[in-house]
Amino acid sequence: MINNESKELLSSLSFCVFDLETTGGNQKSDKIIEIGMVNIDNLQIGEKVNFLVDPERKIPDFIQKLTSIKQADVEGCPRIEDLMDKILEIIGDRILVAHNASFDVPFLNSVLERMGRPRVENKSICTNLMTKYLIPTMMNSNLNYMSNIFNISHQKAHRALDDADATAKLFLNYLKIFEDKGVKKVNHLYYPKNRYELDLTNFKKESTTEEVLEKIKTIDSPFLLSLKGHNGIILSAFPCSGNEEELDHIQGLIEETDWETLTIKLVGPFTEVLIKFNHLFAKLNSEQKESVISKLWEFHIPNGDRSELKKSAKERLSNDFVIMNHLVPEQFTIYPMSALGHRNELVFRYPGHKKKLIQYINSKSNKMMSGKMRKVSYSAPLKDFLDCYMCTMLDKNTEILLFNKFSAKKDEEKLHTTIEKFLSKNPNTYNYPQKYI
Repeated sequence: MINNESKELLSSLSFCVFDLETTGGNQKSDKIIEIGMVNIDNLQIGEKVNFLVDPERKIPDFIQKLTSIKQADVEGCPRIEDLMDKILEIIGDRILVAHNASFDVPFLNSVLERMGRPRVENKSICTNLMTKYLIPTMMNSNLNYMSNIFNISHQKAHRALDDADATAKLFLNYLKIFEDKGVKKVNHLYYPKNRYELDLTNFKKESTTEEVLEKIKTIDSPFLLSLKGHNGIILSAFPCSGNEEELDHIQGLIEETDWETLTIKLVGPFTEVLIKFNHLFAKLNSEQKESVISKLWEFHIPNGDRSELKKSAKERLSNDFVIMNHLVPEQFTIYPMSALGHRNELVFRYPGHKKKLIQYINSKSNKMMSGKMRKVSYSAPLKDFLDCYMCTMLDKNTEILLFNKFSAKKDEEKLHTTIEKFLSKNPNTYNYPQKYI
């Protein structure tokens, strides 16, 4: 019922998605050379309009190269003054949408001011900013990358209509997310922070066990489950790999705990789930801790000789760094092995952040050698299981890559080759953010 109400709310709204190509970023002196506009009504793309505009000045060479709009393309085209009535007619009272609304909307208003006309007072939404609210762990939110992530055709970047069309399709994806998550107020579209994150969902106490379990069955990545009481106090928690064997245990936790809020947080590789779980584990009572550890061994290493595994872990995990996939495609996480905690992590893109990665490794290595690396406190039973689990991943040559601190200093190219081989054998399979919770 909530989703039907949400769809009805969103369907009642009209949007004008637009993009400007200009001679530069100076609102006082630069001019519009192209504007693309795409209307959305009833959650459907409607009218599309594109205008090439004569800026009555030379288009800088770098702008011509960026946009592929040559001087000859705009010669004889209407001036912006001749087009403004039509542009404003198309906009009407629609909500304005742009992928960088903090540029496009003020620039349009600066043109109106130069013409001595009133500014547009329409509400506006920025899909770039919305991306950062909905997918806060996404390091890159440019339109090209987001189009790739959501399988949106975007062949002519920096051409106004193609950019506006790609933005409109991205925005429709986001509206579907708002619908699925039960948006109730239009205001939430403008300020979605801490409400609609794609990697997080909360259930209230009136939710049924069946509803929670059905949601869990749709998840394609490991996740953290936490149950909270009044004032957010952690009553129970469990690191989940998505294994069907976990469902009975999860059902038991849900039914046996008098919780107020149940939270599911998508994480990524199960190794990282265990690392993120550490702060929750510390808040459990001794009986719960014992139960968690028992279940982790049962679900993940049921037949291993624990004493031998622990002995092996001390030898095999003597490396200094561990790298693993991140939940977000094309992103990765690195931790120092001696300080497995979020304060010491680096989330990076590869190969785009090669330099940043090497700087991180060298910086952390210097701290290790000077004894300034602050260790992360773990309960011994959880650390023992984490170490043994990591060893099982090494045996399978999957999920994690270990290397020592001298790799970056001695042979940087060899380190990159090692990382690239590991990443080619361990592709990101989480289908996030298309598959969200």
